[in-house]
Amino acid sequence: MRVYADTSFIVKLLAREAGTEEALAQYRRLGRPALAFLPLHALEAENAIRAKAFHQRHSAGPHERSQISREEPVALERLSHFITRGVLVETNGDWDAACARAGDLSRRHTATTGARSLDLLHLAFALEFECELFLSTDECQAGIAASEGLEVLFVKD
Repeated sequence: MRVYADTSFIVKLLAREAGTEEALAQYRRLGRPALAFLPLHALEAENAIRAKAFHQRHSAGPHERSQISREEPVALERLSHFITRGVLVETNGDWDAACARAGDLSRRHTATTGARSLDLLHLAFALEFECELFLSTDECQAGIAASEGLEVLFVKD
Protein backbone atom coordinates (compact mmCIF):
# COMPACT_ATOMS: atom_id res chain seq x y z
CA MET A 1 0.00 0.00 0.00
CA ARG A 2 1.38 3.40 -0.95
CA VAL A 3 1.21 5.81 1.96
CA TYR A 4 1.70 9.58 1.93
CA ALA A 5 2.12 11.59 5.12
CA ASP A 6 1.69 15.34 5.16
CA THR A 7 4.25 17.37 7.05
CA SER A 8 2.06 17.75 10.12
CA PHE A 9 2.07 13.98 10.59
CA ILE A 10 5.81 13.67 9.95
CA VAL A 11 6.55 16.37 12.54
CA LYS A 12 4.52 14.37 15.08
CA LEU A 13 6.91 11.47 14.47
CA LEU A 14 9.94 13.73 15.00
CA ALA A 15 9.11 16.15 17.82
CA ARG A 16 7.31 15.47 21.06
CA GLU A 17 4.03 17.40 21.09
CA ALA A 18 0.30 16.84 21.44
CA GLY A 19 -0.71 13.90 19.28
CA THR A 20 2.80 12.42 19.00
CA GLU A 21 2.00 9.21 20.87
CA GLU A 22 -1.10 8.52 18.79
CA ALA A 23 0.74 9.29 15.52
CA LEU A 24 3.57 6.93 16.50
CA ALA A 25 1.10 4.20 17.51
CA GLN A 26 -0.85 4.50 14.25
CA TYR A 27 2.35 4.53 12.19
CA ARG A 28 3.55 1.36 13.96
CA ARG A 29 0.13 -0.24 13.46
CA LEU A 30 0.53 0.33 9.71
CA GLY A 31 3.82 -1.62 9.80
CA ARG A 32 6.06 1.46 9.58
CA PRO A 33 5.74 2.02 5.83
CA ALA A 34 8.32 4.08 3.96
CA LEU A 35 7.04 7.62 3.43
CA ALA A 36 7.78 9.90 0.49
CA PHE A 37 9.85 12.86 1.62
CA LEU A 38 9.82 15.77 -0.79
CA PRO A 39 11.96 18.91 -0.57
CA LEU A 40 8.66 20.51 0.50
CA HIS A 41 8.51 18.15 3.50
CA ALA A 42 12.14 18.92 4.37
CA LEU A 43 11.56 22.67 4.36
CA GLU A 44 8.31 22.48 6.30
CA ALA A 45 9.49 19.91 8.86
CA GLU A 46 12.78 21.61 9.67
CA ASN A 47 11.10 25.00 9.83
CA ALA A 48 8.28 23.68 12.04
CA ILE A 49 10.80 22.24 14.51
CA ARG A 50 12.78 25.48 14.63
CA ALA A 51 9.65 27.67 14.83
CA LYS A 52 8.22 25.54 17.63
CA ALA A 53 11.44 25.96 19.62
CA PHE A 54 11.49 29.72 18.92
CA HIS A 55 7.93 30.22 20.17
CA GLN A 56 8.43 27.98 23.19
CA ARG A 57 11.64 29.78 24.20
CA HIS A 58 9.88 33.13 24.08
CA SER A 59 7.06 31.98 26.34
CA ALA A 60 8.97 29.72 28.75
CA GLY A 61 10.84 30.27 31.96
CA PRO A 62 14.63 29.80 32.30
CA HIS A 63 14.47 26.13 33.34
CA GLU A 64 12.09 25.26 30.50
CA ARG A 65 14.28 27.12 27.97
CA SER A 66 17.19 24.74 28.56
CA GLN A 67 14.89 21.74 27.99
CA ILE A 68 13.57 23.32 24.78
CA SER A 69 17.13 23.96 23.60
CA ARG A 70 17.86 20.23 24.00
CA GLU A 71 14.68 19.10 22.19
CA GLU A 72 15.26 21.01 18.95
CA PRO A 73 18.53 19.26 17.92
CA VAL A 74 17.10 15.89 19.00
CA ALA A 75 14.14 16.32 16.64
CA LEU A 76 16.42 17.44 13.79
CA GLU A 77 18.72 14.46 14.43
CA ARG A 78 15.70 12.14 14.44
CA LEU A 79 14.80 13.56 11.01
CA SER A 80 18.28 12.74 9.68
CA HIS A 81 18.05 9.26 11.23
CA PHE A 82 14.65 8.60 9.59
CA ILE A 83 16.10 9.54 6.19
CA THR A 84 19.18 7.34 6.71
CA ARG A 85 17.04 4.37 7.79
CA GLY A 86 14.68 4.76 4.81
CA VAL A 87 11.64 5.66 6.89
CA LEU A 88 11.54 8.91 4.91
CA VAL A 89 12.48 8.36 1.27
CA GLU A 90 13.78 11.45 -0.46
CA THR A 91 11.65 11.96 -3.56
CA ASN A 92 11.21 14.73 -6.09
CA GLY A 93 8.07 14.01 -8.07
CA ASP A 94 6.71 16.00 -11.00
CA TRP A 95 6.30 19.51 -9.60
CA ASP A 96 4.55 20.85 -12.71
CA ALA A 97 1.94 18.09 -12.63
CA ALA A 98 1.49 18.45 -8.86
CA CYS A 99 1.05 22.23 -9.12
CA ALA A 100 -1.51 21.81 -11.90
CA ARG A 101 -3.37 19.22 -9.83
CA ALA A 102 -3.22 21.44 -6.73
CA GLY A 103 -4.75 24.24 -8.80
CA ASP A 104 -7.60 21.91 -9.76
CA LEU A 105 -8.05 20.91 -6.11
CA SER A 106 -8.15 24.60 -5.19
CA ARG A 107 -10.88 25.33 -7.73
CA ARG A 108 -12.96 22.44 -6.41
CA HIS A 109 -12.41 22.73 -2.65
CA THR A 110 -11.00 26.02 -1.37
CA ALA A 111 -14.21 28.06 -1.63
CA THR A 112 -15.94 25.62 0.72
CA THR A 113 -13.05 24.55 2.96
CA GLY A 114 -10.56 27.42 3.08
CA ALA A 115 -7.76 24.98 2.19
CA ARG A 116 -4.20 26.29 2.15
CA SER A 117 -2.14 26.00 -1.02
CA LEU A 118 0.65 23.94 0.60
CA ASP A 119 -1.92 21.47 1.94
CA LEU A 120 -3.38 21.13 -1.55
CA LEU A 121 0.11 20.60 -2.95
CA HIS A 122 0.66 17.69 -0.53
CA LEU A 123 -2.66 16.19 -1.61
CA ALA A 124 -1.71 16.65 -5.24
CA PHE A 125 1.55 14.78 -4.72
CA ALA A 126 -0.26 11.97 -2.88
CA LEU A 127 -2.62 11.65 -5.83
CA GLU A 128 0.22 11.91 -8.38
CA PHE A 129 2.09 9.13 -6.54
CA GLU A 130 -1.12 7.04 -6.64
CA CYS A 131 -1.13 6.63 -2.88
CA GLU A 132 -3.97 4.79 -1.24
CA LEU A 133 -3.57 6.11 2.31
CA PHE A 134 -3.05 9.71 3.43
CA LEU A 135 -1.75 10.44 6.95
CA SER A 136 -2.53 13.86 8.43
CA THR A 137 -3.24 15.86 11.56
CA ASP A 138 -5.04 18.56 9.55
CA GLU A 139 -8.81 18.07 9.57
CA CYS A 140 -9.47 20.19 6.47
CA GLN A 141 -6.77 18.43 4.48
CA ALA A 142 -7.98 15.02 5.65
CA GLY A 143 -11.53 15.86 4.53
CA ILE A 144 -10.39 16.85 1.05
CA ALA A 145 -8.21 13.73 0.81
CA ALA A 146 -11.22 11.56 1.65
CA SER A 147 -13.40 13.36 -0.92
CA GLU A 148 -10.67 12.66 -3.51
CA GLY A 149 -10.87 8.92 -2.83
CA LEU A 150 -7.91 8.48 -0.52
CA GLU A 151 -8.21 6.42 2.63
CA VAL A 152 -7.33 8.79 5.49
CA LEU A 153 -5.70 8.22 8.83
CA PHE A 154 -6.37 11.39 10.81
CA VAL A 155 -4.63 12.04 14.13
CA LYS A 156 -6.08 14.86 16.16
CA ASP A 157 -3.71 17.23 18.01
